Amino acid sequence: LAFGCKIATRWKVSVMASVSSSASGDCVPAVEDYGFGQPLELPKGELIWPIRKDQRPEVVHSVSEFLEVLHFQPHLDRVVVLPGGVHLLGQQHGVPEVLRHACVASAIACSSHPLYHHPSQSSCTGGAKAVRSFLDALGKSQQDRFRARLWHYGFRGKEKEVKKGNKKKSMRETVEALRREEMEGSVPFDAPIYISELRWLEKVRHPIAHDEMVKCSTCVDIYDFTSLSRRMPLWERSEGGIFIGERGTGSGMHVDQCLWSNVGRNWCGFKLFAVWGWEERHKIPGEVGKGRIFHLPLTCEEEGWLSRARVLALVRPGDVWVFSGGQPHTALVVGDGLNISAYESLVPANREAMELLVRSNTRKAHWEACWMDDEDLDELYEDVVDNLQRSMREPGLDARLRARLQECMQAMREQGDPYCRELWEQEDRGERRRQREEESSSDSADEDPKAKKAKNSGSEPASC
Repeated sequence: LAFGCKIATRWKVSVMASVSSSASGDCVPAVEDYGFGQPLELPKGELIWPIRKDQRPEVVHSVSEFLEVLHFQPHLDRVVVLPGGVHLLGQQHGVPEVLRHACVASAIACSSHPLYHHPSQSSCTGGAKAVRSFLDALGKSQQDRFRARLWHYGFRGKEKEVKKGNKKKSMRETVEALRREEMEGSVPFDAPIYISELRWLEKVRHPIAHDEMVKCSTCVDIYDFTSLSRRMPLWERSEGGIFIGERGTGSGMHVDQCLWSNVGRNWCGFKLFAVWGWEERHKIPGEVGKGRIFHLPLTCEEEGWLSRARVLALVRPGDVWVFSGGQPHTALVVGDGLNISAYESLVPANREAMELLVRSNTRKAHWEACWMDDEDLDELYEDVVDNLQRSMREPGLDARLRARLQECMQAMREQGDPYCRELWEQEDRGERRRQREEESSSDSADEDPKAKKAKNSGSEPASC
């Protein structure tokens, strides 16, 4: 199942053709692979975090190598990068056309601004313009079609969300809240701005998987590249969002709400990314504090914290990378222009990965400040059981994959919490009870059966 180049190429052509044939308005194929008018190199003298040789990520150079890591290997204490993966995995058309156009317009607007050519090397000041230009170019009518969270970074080392009240408000209403806070003085006019979890306001039919109703705003995902992804114990993309930032923005110190893996795609711009080792899962976030941003230039204390990181990476335009969200991690955008990325969460067909997932919301393994609600975690386990059973029933399932999925099932039975064990006992008795379906049978009809709606902890971007 480690796809060779010929097979992978056929999948890429298939994905691109699907985007082309199903594109209606927003999912028009991109003329260029990625970049969207943004700089392809860091400015000379740009400050970045110091990265030792032993902290560098693993790098693979073929689709088959990356898919083997993604689908079958554990990701704890690792960051694995596929340079040029956006193109190799057929993701160049993943950003909706209206967002690409706003991105290009932002580049044109910023290129005429003097601060764009002579940015301050302090990454939390310096007259940030790129994201505001992007929002202006997008316009109110398009903002009404999306929802997103906005964050500002006007104070060193801190991220602060722009509060909008009702979480179901449109992106336009959130942008208006930002403008009000700027006028009131609570958000500096030159504070860098980060857009996180940008998705459709209402569910839409996915442009490739027509049987899925989703809010994710990406037109194509890694999930679509190979049918193997649909046979993993868990793959969440239905509520996935796009992240758009500028120098000095990013995701502060956190651990994901459950102990799964993430695969990221970086269409344009540069992002520094740090992951601390499993042995530091409680100590480093306790010292640093939830939401801490490692703005440049670093203090001596911050240099010390980063020196303890297991992996430090500079993610470049076109990169795709996979890592465990169950470890403390953080990200910081560097360089001129916009950074655009998106993430999908998954559990690979690997016993160690499943053993990690079922330790979510346990004090020994999972930093409590980032726990998922217990009811939501129970529903996620229901989805995992359903996915495993569905895949195991497939005739002709590859023998290697079948054996791996059986190991995942055994890990849930042996090491899962009481609800995990109860779910499998029900399966053994030929019963099937699901909390989500009992609570609201009407809502279950339009849910993607392979995806879990992830709960947001509300205090930091859901990914990086």
